[in-house]
Amino acid sequence: MRGLSFRSLAFLFLIAFLVWSASFETCNARRGRHWRHGRSSNSVSLSKKNNKGNTHRKGGHHNYHNGKPKPKPKPKPKAPSHNKSPPLAPAVPTKPVYDVPPPSHHSSVFNVKDFGAKGNGVSDDTKAFEAAWAAACKVEASIMVVPAESVFLVGPMSFSGPYCQANIIFQLDGTIIAPTGSKDWGKGLLWWLDFTKLKGITIQGKGIIDGRGSVWWQDYPYDDPIDDESKLIIPLHNNTLPYKPPTPIRSELSGKMPSIKPTALRFYGSFNVTVTGITIQNSPQCHLKFDNCIGVVVHDVSVSSPGDSPNTDGIHLQNSKDVLIHTSNLACGDDCVSIQTGCSNVYVHNVNCGPGHGISIGSLGKDNTKACVSNITVRDVMMHNTMNGVRIKTWQVMIPSGTQCYNSE
Repeated sequence: MRGLSFRSLAFLFLIAFLVWSASFETCNARRGRHWRHGRSSNSVSLSKKNNKGNTHRKGGHHNYHNGKPKPKPKPKPKAPSHNKSPPLAPAVPTKPVYDVPPPSHHSSVFNVKDFGAKGNGVSDDTKAFEAAWAAACKVEASIMVVPAESVFLVGPMSFSGPYCQANIIFQLDGTIIAPTGSKDWGKGLLWWLDFTKLKGITIQGKGIIDGRGSVWWQDYPYDDPIDDESKLIIPLHNNTLPYKPPTPIRSELSGKMPSIKPTALRFYGSFNVTVTGITIQNSPQCHLKFDNCIGVVVHDVSVSSPGDSPNTDGIHLQNSKDVLIHTSNLACGDDCVSIQTGCSNVYVHNVNCGPGHGISIGSLGKDNTKACVSNITVRDVMMHNTMNGVRIKTWQVMIPSGTQCYNSE
């Protein structure tokens, strides 16, 4: 019996040791901030209960009940921090936000349709064009857009400075047509679309300017286009000649149209002008005119009107300097390029001319006046079905010796 009792005691002691070891490892595993806090709290509570200064070790001994580990104490809830913001409400899905440019009337692009243009070829879109230009005029390097696949009926209009910002682009991709009723022209105008006193103006695109000039054309004697050239002439002699205003080219359509035919597109008093890509057709008189301009570039432009349309010059230059014309097709009823008084440094090359009257300098010196041009170059031009090649037209006058009136090659 003694042997059995000793073995039983040893077995019981071994079981107790294993249970104690397992409990000790569990306590070690729970060591940390929360475990130490739990032990400290238990020790303090036991010391208050027994009124004795028990050690942490002893207090830890009472954490066991009947050889079993006491349940893990629940951590105390943390007090809310005043530095943290209150919890946010669940996010509601919203439509993604993109960097959308502002409406065109608040940016640098001004589409005439945004200003009320209909583009149906019947409604008068003049007011819409005026409003779009007034907005574009205030913004440097702005773009006024005439959109494609639309036809805009526009009456006589001036796109004028001099208070417009520089480098404005007139993007012409649609078609602009002129009115054919006499009431739209009053007593007669010298131009239809007029760009005046601008800096860095560009007209570009694949669009069309259609003057619908057939209502103006009749059997007239060919003559120089009527314009304000008389302001620039200088009498050669001291005697004052009586002023003879030029005879306007008149319509014979039973008085339906005014006596003076307009130029389709004119630039006056402007610097650094560029015209490229567009087509100008069926102008009542000149198709494209530059008057008192400096720094002109015309390229990849088409001019088209019947060969028998009177006085429909392709490009008309007057009192303009530093002009470059190239890579264009000019077919009209008069001069493909006409160069009038006051022009200098004009270079024309790689142009297809015809039908028409060729390329002309003049007429110069009418009514005994001095009219000078200089540094005119024409080269690599293809002429077909033209009345002339390149010519200089002058009036028979007495020129004082030593006076140089033109210099060309």
